[in-house]
Amino acid sequence: MRKDNVREEIFQSAIELFARRGYFATTIRDIVEKAGVTQPMVYYYFGSKEELFTTCIKELFGGIIDSYEEVDRELPLKDYLKKFLDVGKKIYVESPEAALLVSNFVFSPDEYPRFPEAKKLLWKPANMMSEVIARAKKKGEVRKDVNELSFSFSLMGALAMTKTLNFIHEKIEKLPYDKDIDFANKQLLDLATKGLFKK
Repeated sequence: MRKDNVREEIFQSAIELFARRGYFATTIRDIVEKAGVTQPMVYYYFGSKEELFTTCIKELFGGIIDSYEEVDRELPLKDYLKKFLDVGKKIYVESPEAALLVSNFVFSPDEYPRFPEAKKLLWKPANMMSEVIARAKKKGEVRKDVNELSFSFSLMGALAMTKTLNFIHEKIEKLPYDKDIDFANKQLLDLATKGLFKK
């Protein structure tokens, strides 16, 4: 196995295990077995278990933030929101376990270690969306009583929960959940814009 492949195997194995089992129930031995590497390799590339976890979260959030940064913030608000939701779908489709880990990290803070940069990473996507909503509000397109940051977090929370339910339905156990991600995104967009725009 090449050096860069070793790191990637460890990284991907850690993401899957941290997502499915949580931080505390996942051991270095579990990661070693799943990745097919030796324990010293994990320590060589990542240091401790906590450093490995922190690296996973930072790199995942970095990729997510980069993807959201590509959405043109000058688009009309409804188009922006649609593209934003589409990016969330793409992130999930490309790596369901990574999306689940990010969601678990955000919504189960006691289950995962925190680190100083975590808050900034968590706020960045919501801040991007919030800026676009604030601009639309100034133009008179959005209701004055809408709190743009609160709305952004609510929509992102709904998006994360949709993806989590989809993951459970597809990978763990069937739920009474017969709609696909595209339907869920369309419904989220419809619900969001009905409450957001001026009548």
